[in-house]
Amino acid sequence: METLKAISTRTSIRAFLDKEVPLEIIKTVLEAGIKAPSGGNRQPWRFVVVTDKDKIKTFDPDDHQPCVEQAPAVIVACANPYDTWEKYGENDQCYILDTAAAIQNMLLAIHDQGLGGVWIASFSKGEVRKQLNIPKHWKIISIIPFGYYDERNIAVPRKKLEEVAYLNDINCPIK
Repeated sequence: METLKAISTRTSIRAFLDKEVPLEIIKTVLEAGIKAPSGGNRQPWRFVVVTDKDKIKTFDPDDHQPCVEQAPAVIVACANPYDTWEKYGENDQCYILDTAAAIQNMLLAIHDQGLGGVWIASFSKGEVRKQLNIPKHWKIISIIPFGYYDERNIAVPRKKLEEVAYLNDINCPIK
């Protein structure tokens, strides 16, 4: 798939088919994630892939995100801030940006593999940490439920370029 086509056709998918995602596809997605740029090449990201339905059910106990429980696979994207702090100091937030870049790469790879996924930041981080034995010093950044989906999903509208981009001054929208 061409890069710009992948970017323009990817959409957040929140309804999944009950079909297992092969490990080879999961590994391809993770490989795309670790190819992301990172400040000072520190690569602070850590990924935990969860396919155990009983564990996945605990990630959203209030059922605010039904797609989480429905997903055949979930990537828990974490970061070890010490990887960047040792170079940039404890106030540095590069680990968040670096992991976000990796998440976007993985979402594009998921799309490229014919699957769909969604980036979720609202979930029970404490329960995820407990269920997956994630170390206390790691920061849980996001979860990515993903899998095969019904192709009838409809893309959501996007803002126009002139609403969000400017040239030299915020009074000069790019049209």
